[in-house]
Amino acid sequence: MPRLIDDLRAKGARLAKPHFVPPDKEKDWAQMAQELSVLLARPDLPVLLIDNVADYYYSSDQEYWDLRDDFPNLAPPYPAFWCESKLATKIHSKQCGDTDMSAFISNSRIGMLIHGLARDQFKGQDIPDNVKWVLWCELFIDYHQRDCTATGPHGSMMLAVDAEGVLVDRPWIQSLSDPRDNDLIRHYITFLHPAFLAMSFLHCKNVTIIDNQVPKPLAKKYQARTGVRPTVYKTLVIEPLKQVLRTQGRSGAVGLQKALHICRGHFRDYREGRGLFGKYHQLVWTPSIVRGTKGEKAPPREIEVKL
Repeated sequence: MPRLIDDLRAKGARLAKPHFVPPDKEKDWAQMAQELSVLLARPDLPVLLIDNVADYYYSSDQEYWDLRDDFPNLAPPYPAFWCESKLATKIHSKQCGDTDMSAFISNSRIGMLIHGLARDQFKGQDIPDNVKWVLWCELFIDYHQRDCTATGPHGSMMLAVDAEGVLVDRPWIQSLSDPRDNDLIRHYITFLHPAFLAMSFLHCKNVTIIDNQVPKPLAKKYQARTGVRPTVYKTLVIEPLKQVLRTQGRSGAVGLQKALHICRGHFRDYREGRGLFGKYHQLVWTPSIVRGTKGEKAPPREIEVKL
């Protein structure tokens, strides 16, 4: 499947206005969409494909995610970057069970344009003194509608974070929606959670990012059809977690979702105090439960994340 970012850069790409933007705000929305299209076309924009992180997020037992506690480092890895993944067709949680979304969003894609604005780049009042960056996030969703490439932007979502990448205050949204839709707009920030989780993974020790090229024959066909060459995209390979899921979780036999029921994980923050082993000051990814060969629980163990 082509990357959403490539389709948005192709000739004839078209953005659709979200349903909650009223007619009298359509001109303002179109201007914003045009300005963001220019930013999306920048050839130096890093592109991260985060399907594996999104799979983990939507397959985990956890239903409620706290922006401060569950995403320990939101410091921007680049001044501006793009994250995209497929929309989950099944959502699992311990509280709500399984929700099948395949009838509504089969083969749909989601893209997030994120800017990390330094304090001196952001204009505003009453900004706390400990704010180092403001994350400016824009959301685009491809529902596979015939008359458009994707729907969006949905509204500028802003998060203020400190030097450690920790959320300073509640996020806020600048939207062109009717005030009666404010509750709906606030829910859109949950679509950004996989990108926030990927950002936290990127700050773990021994992290590397793999650059991927589209195979030349496919790239040539796509360029002939659309007028643009597919972009180089980056993928996150969380090797130790993959090994745990393959062995203890048997992800190859039972699938990712069931494997994650066995190997739920969390971040441990050793950036302050003595650090890990008295010397490493970093984030470490830790599977919460690893089961032994006979099914009994083994003690939790620390696994460094390698991307």
